[in-house]
Amino acid sequence: MAVSSTRRQFLAGLGALAALALPACRRAQQYAVEPEDCPEWVRAGEATAFATSMPWASGAVPLLALCHGGLPTSLVPNPHAAACRPGLPALVQAALLDVYDPGRERVARFNGGEFPLEGVRGALRGWSQALREGLRLALLLPGGHSAVRQAQVEALRGVSPGLRCYSWDPVEEPRPEVFPELERQQVAALGAAVRFSNGYAATGERALVVLTDLLRRGELDLLLVMTPADPAAHSPTFAEALRVTEAATLRCCLRRDVTADCCQYTVPQTHFLEEWGADADACGCWCLRQPVMLPLVPAFSEAELLDALIHGGDLPAVGGATPFSPARDWVARALGGGEALERGLRRGLVPGAPRPVALPVAAAGTPYLHPLVVDGRFLHNAWLREVFDSLSGCAGLPPVFVPGEGAELGGWRVSRWHLPCVRVPGLSHGLLPMLPGVAAAMSVSQMPGQPAEAPALPVQRSCEAPELVEQACAPVQGASPQWGMRIDFGACIGCHACTVACRAENNIPTVGAEEQRRGRDLQWLRIDRYLDRTGRVCFFLPSACRQCEQAPCESVCPVNATVHTAAGLNAMVYPRCWGTRYCAAACPYQARTFNFYDYAREAYHEQKLPPNPAVTVRSRGVMEKCTYCVQRINAAKVSGERPQAACEQACPVGAIRLLDLVREPIGRAVVNFDAAQTRPRTRYVRG
Repeated sequence: MAVSSTRRQFLAGLGALAALALPACRRAQQYAVEPEDCPEWVRAGEATAFATSMPWASGAVPLLALCHGGLPTSLVPNPHAAACRPGLPALVQAALLDVYDPGRERVARFNGGEFPLEGVRGALRGWSQALREGLRLALLLPGGHSAVRQAQVEALRGVSPGLRCYSWDPVEEPRPEVFPELERQQVAALGAAVRFSNGYAATGERALVVLTDLLRRGELDLLLVMTPADPAAHSPTFAEALRVTEAATLRCCLRRDVTADCCQYTVPQTHFLEEWGADADACGCWCLRQPVMLPLVPAFSEAELLDALIHGGDLPAVGGATPFSPARDWVARALGGGEALERGLRRGLVPGAPRPVALPVAAAGTPYLHPLVVDGRFLHNAWLREVFDSLSGCAGLPPVFVPGEGAELGGWRVSRWHLPCVRVPGLSHGLLPMLPGVAAAMSVSQMPGQPAEAPALPVQRSCEAPELVEQACAPVQGASPQWGMRIDFGACIGCHACTVACRAENNIPTVGAEEQRRGRDLQWLRIDRYLDRTGRVCFFLPSACRQCEQAPCESVCPVNATVHTAAGLNAMVYPRCWGTRYCAAACPYQARTFNFYDYAREAYHEQKLPPNPAVTVRSRGVMEKCTYCVQRINAAKVSGERPQAACEQACPVGAIRLLDLVREPIGRAVVNFDAAQTRPRTRYVRG
């Protein structure tokens, strides 16, 4: 008897075959724990959310990893952590690119040449046995406070009482008081200047001095360098000691750096989205980490390497079918059992962690940390490289802040790179361009598209601040919802968390340095800076499509590709667009961008980041712009929750809010930024 099958059954069978064809070693979500009560809009469609965190020297950053098709596509704030750390810094969101970065360290190395993982396992077995026979071991560890790390250090002390532990990260060093705009951005991006008490032999710059002395005198047999910063780039003496020492040195890193070049062994490190962990934040909570994917390259975490030293040198298998590793057991023990671990993973936070202590203000003239690239460790990141720095107006390279009055600098230069100089009125001393490691990071990352000498940097225009005029907003007519946006530019600190969130949510590709210099940047949201008469930054203005009720772009489009919806949105119909650019010429807010080339395809080839399937990937010859994250608005129709735009969700100061103007009228707004007769739905307020 013939067996008939329906179309539904046939498609279900195809889906099962497709699932079997996927690389199972990359999918860890079947083991990860989803939040019970995360906002419904992050679970619409095929998206799944998992609570995890990013380790950081001034306190871990809790977040949710949004995954599509088994791979993380964006990072968003954890709603349970809003009281302690609202929003999500731009550098944390951009760290997602490092998972897929083709520049990741993919093989173990010995003296610069490729080295099999079995050789690494053999070395660890030998070192583990030698620890019990008096091997002199030292660890250079990251900043912050990790429950797993502390437990493993105590276990290592039981095996090797002479163990020496040091901690170094520029983020946990004292910071100078420079000028308020920079300081606010530093706190939003890097956290406050604090340090955890871990009981190590030395921390900060003192740690590098002590280790340099120990290596020179031959008092160490093995040194493991685990810090995410690049100590050899900051200290030439430490780098030279690593090169000439007879001790075995091992560098565990995500990307190859100067320290890796100086060490004998190099081991690829897992990304924080591929590993287990429990780190303290700045508010007294443990921020848990769980792998939302298995390592894309053969790599190991810090916890796995330390566990191998403790237990005979056995590293976990690479490319296994489950994400369980010895680090998971350490996390469970630190939290008091498996049930406590699962409960904690649902929220991502567990109370009871130690709090850090505040650091004193550093002396005037101390090198500073940049809010986007920190000490140079994120210079390779394409998302951050294409952000226009809101303080200097430059993109691509970090600025040097110099006194607004006084002697000329002459030829300030870092390595072979010319950095933009920004004069700040009232600044009494010159600042070095962040830290000495910036020059080394530039040469290591070899930024694509940048010439070796004196690169011409794209510079964003600045405007003189007008005398602000405030008026009452006319009531919005129509059936609810009628969408609009309220932006408090008086609260905006110019941190660019909104810009990066918009790029991640809406599949906005990077264009490269050369295209950016030509003014072909595709970012839908930009931060305009307004200056007072002295040249000092007066305020920042987040600027995107204003969703005008009488939009000039709609009337000039010959193919009706830009239309007005019943909910008041100025929508884009991409299949209709011919790329005439009439709409861009008619827009008084310069809110539209044009795809001169197939940027999306080129960006994917370079970054390998999977797109958000809820948003159309635009092709060459198409105009594009902000849509108030209409995909989230549509998802909220199903869930019944209030939608949040990506920029609103990421903002650390709550300066942006998406509103139904029928239910939440704006009231009064500043009209200086409005073009006549356009009646924009995005309105600006101050305070």
